[in-house]
Parts: sequence; C-alpha cells; structure tokens
Amino acid sequence: MPTLKEAHDAGKVSVGNGKMPGSTFAISAKHCKVGSKLAKVKGSTCHRCYALKLQNLRPSVNTGWTNNLNKAVQMINKDPARWVAFMSFQIQKAYEKTQEPFHRWFDSGDLQSEAMLQAICDVARSTPSIKHWLPTREAKIVKNFGEPIPDNLIVRVSSTMINDGPMSGHIWTSTVHNKTGAPVGHVCPASHQGNQCGSCRACWSDSVKNVSYPLH
Repeated sequence: MPTLKEAHDAGKVSVGNGKMPGSTFAISAKHCKVGSKLAKVKGSTCHRCYALKLQNLRPSVNTGWTNNLNKAVQMINKDPARWVAFMSFQIQKAYEKTQEPFHRWFDSGDLQSEAMLQAICDVARSTPSIKHWLPTREAKIVKNFGEPIPDNLIVRVSSTMINDGPMSGHIWTSTVHNKTGAPVGHVCPASHQGNQCGSCRACWSDSVKNVSYPLH
C-alpha cells in the first residue's frame, strides 16, 4: 500500500472542486490534441476555454496541471499497472474523505492516447464502488479503442461546435447550446444553482444519453 506522497508520483487527484462532488483529475489544457485546435476556432466549444485562461492567469495552476500531465504520460508508458494502483489509491482515499462516490477525469485537459484510456478503464475496475465520468473531444481515440468500457465509467464524447447535435456513433455524449440553440436531452442545471452540480449526477449516469450544457 503506497503512501499518499508516493501515489502523487502518478499525478495528484484533487478533492474539493467547488462545482462537483467527489474527486477530480486535471492535466494541462495546453496539450489537448483536438481541443488545442478548437480553441482557435470561433464558435467551437473550446474557443473560450476556462482551463486555458486559468493556466495563463495562475502560474501555480499551470505548473500543477503540467506536472500531472507529464507524470501520467510517463508512468502510463513505462509502468501502467503502477499508475493504475496509485490513482486508484488516491480516488479511494478521496471517497473516504468526501463520502461522495464520484470521480471526474479531466476537469482540465483531455485524453492523450488509447493507452491512457486503457489505464483509466483499469482504474475504474479497481474502484468498483466509484462512478467515473470522462468527458472528451477525442472521438477518434474512443472510436478506435477496442476494449470494453467498465460499467462504472461513463465516457461522454463532446460535440465540437456550439449548437451542434450529439456526436453519432457513441453511446454517451454531451453538447453545448446558447440562447438561440435547442438543448438535446438532459440540460445541465448548474447555471441556475450557483454553478454547482447540487444533487444532479446526470453526467455520471448511464441512463442519460446526452447532457446539454448552456453556454456561459
């Protein structure tokens, strides 16, 4: 059993996100593969990326998220089982602290490879009492991934443009709508409740096919 300090060699799981329950894991948004391109496209869902703004405004955040990225990528490439063990340990500890059995992958950043998605699947299998949610714009990585997704992991493929419909060919999706657009499926209530999830857990639910987020 590792110590928490040792487990941080895989990257640091965070607790206490002001918006959502449970734990989160963030990496540098500057290294998003699809997102870094979309950030330059007006009308895309990444054009006004909050994570990029935060990284540019706060050097300590940029350093922390970049460290998480580098540690995760390096350990997954070198010793994925160790990364899975360290991340599972941190997520379980977070649950014991918060009593919220929910984890979000990438409140900043996105999938880097199929190997990373495989490792995340293994973490989910190692923490069966935790519901995992992974929002991503890396549709190609998800499509090409040939392994089964664990029942307690919801991978939501996000549409790339504001007011676009859900991405076809994926079980769970998410979209963004503005005042002139029509939401599809479940509308995220956070904008009406202090930018917090509150009691809503739709993003983690396998019965909610699409979550539509109001543009903010």
